Amino acid sequence: MEFSFDVNEMYYRIGFTRPVRYISSAPFNGGFGRKSEYVNRHVEKDYNSDPEVDVGEFLIQENIPVEDAVVTLTAVDVSTYRRQAEAIGDCSMEIFLTAGFDNAVSIGNMNNLYGTINICMVTDLPLSDSASINLIQSMIEAKTQCMNDFSIKDRESGKIAPGTSTDTVTLFILSDKKSIKYAGRITEYGYHASELVYKNLSILIDKK
Repeated sequence: MEFSFDVNEMYYRIGFTRPVRYISSAPFNGGFGRKSEYVNRHVEKDYNSDPEVDVGEFLIQENIPVEDAVVTLTAVDVSTYRRQAEAIGDCSMEIFLTAGFDNAVSIGNMNNLYGTINICMVTDLPLSDSASINLIQSMIEAKTQCMNDFSIKDRESGKIAPGTSTDTVTLFILSDKKSIKYAGRITEYGYHASELVYKNLSILIDKK
């Protein structure tokens, strides 16, 4: 697929050869439209800066185009990332994932601990806009199922948590075609996406 990948002690970076479609809940340049960079940046556990200001300064320092970059933050060592690709016919999808679990939060509770699950997927599948959201739904459902199966609990409430309070999910779609209408978990696209999330997140849980 049309992108590069680089990692150092401060972040890993995915660079595309052109602006591509994306949907993201990232704290910096999250939303939807077109971007050409993704950065998953390590921050300290006591990070309390305004991402709109701090991340912009960081990108300038690293010579990364501010307006073109989607940036997620994690207190996890980025060298622990998981990466895996899956072929689907003539197309493919590839996942990049980091995970921390101390900030696991059950529904109805909030805490200020650190820990984030950042999921990024890159695919050249010709997803429609609705199928893109459907694929993100499949990924989030897989994350939640994994947290449930491994009994990752909110330390305050004692309940199983569906994730942490600062999780993000990002999807980059390299194709401009939109012929795929559905990507829920019973489709082959949603099936593979959810399997990639579940498998790689479970590996990180086992290592924690």
